[in-house]
Amino acid sequence: MATFTIKEEAYIKYQLTTYQGTVEIDGEEVTYRFSADDNGEEFYIFNGDTGYERIEFYEEANQKYAPLLAAIGEWGNPEDLGPAGEVIEIDDTIVEDYI
Repeated sequence: MATFTIKEEAYIKYQLTTYQGTVEIDGEEVTYRFSADDNGEEFYIFNGDTGYERIEFYEEANQKYAPLLAAIGEWGNPEDLGPAGEVIEIDDTIVEDYI
């Protein structure tokens, strides 16, 4: 029989949570991933040619996704945005804070 002694009780040292969802923004269907951990958050958009690409919101071409990031930031996480079919409205001044 093999035995061992626990010297320190196990605990979560580091945890990364990644959410994935699909939304429609300005008529475009967008699959995204949002990851959050102790070091911050990362936002990715699926591009059928190259896979998931990290989005930098200071780049003007990516600002069309800012309402989604702003809603996630204001609501708490993507699960809190609601079920499929839910229409999200968020004030432009809030969105600007995330660009």
